[in-house]
Amino acid sequence: MQLVDIQMADIELNKKDIIPDCRTMIHLLKEKLTEMKVFLQSHPFENEADEITFFKFQKPTLLGRLIYFHKILRIESQCPLDIGELDKYYEKQQEEQKLFFDRHVAFFQYYRSGSTYRDTHYFLRGRQEDVIDVDICPFDEDFEFSTGYDLLVARIVAMELLYAFFSFRRTYLQNGDDGGLVHLLKVKGSYKWTGSVVELAELIYALDCVKCINKGEAPIAELATFFGILFGVDMRECYGNYTDMKRRKNESRTYFLDKMGKELNKRMEWDDNKERGRR
Repeated sequence: MQLVDIQMADIELNKKDIIPDCRTMIHLLKEKLTEMKVFLQSHPFENEADEITFFKFQKPTLLGRLIYFHKILRIESQCPLDIGELDKYYEKQQEEQKLFFDRHVAFFQYYRSGSTYRDTHYFLRGRQEDVIDVDICPFDEDFEFSTGYDLLVARIVAMELLYAFFSFRRTYLQNGDDGGLVHLLKVKGSYKWTGSVVELAELIYALDCVKCINKGEAPIAELATFFGILFGVDMRECYGNYTDMKRRKNESRTYFLDKMGKELNKRMEWDDNKERGRR
């Protein structure tokens, strides 16, 4: 995954011709999925927990990116030549994404909340005989390499990435060279995020949870895109970072927020002591 993440980070989202990059990534991701499949054939899972982890997280992470680049390739190949129509075109694509999430809202909430009580049904092979859903039919119909629901998770990953991609594109289109985005980029040139990407993702999700930006109505993907532009950080993997946070094993899963609270309290205590010393 490290090679995939590095190559994704090098792609300029606003370049006019992103199609060659998509083709390169599709080729790479297909190779990685083939390697994953071959490895699985010679290294069976040791237990059900390993199988669930593979089909819930590991395979969808790769497959989701493959779907993402396939969709960008199709969408960019069919986009209107008139630049004045592009914003509406991207808006329509985002509306289709929202319909996808609406159609699978129960599963999306299950997955995003970190629930596990139906994992044995969703992510163990051979447990889905009674399921009839076009959105979970395996790509290659190889039931040894899919539970069906791993594909649905992969599509969720792809849709999250796509929403951020189109939000980024539309922001440039709506602001133009003389708009507010240019000013924002000038400002962010003076302020760089020097923490980790996961820490920024933790902050973004926390802000969303307390509904202090647009009363909580702004999609996570849009918030991630905004903060990414503001601080010069590639936040396309914001949901993947959130998934990593959910899998933390320590007593608290909010390392960064805990650290912030601790350091802020220390600062206020220091200020209080300093003020008392002046009296």
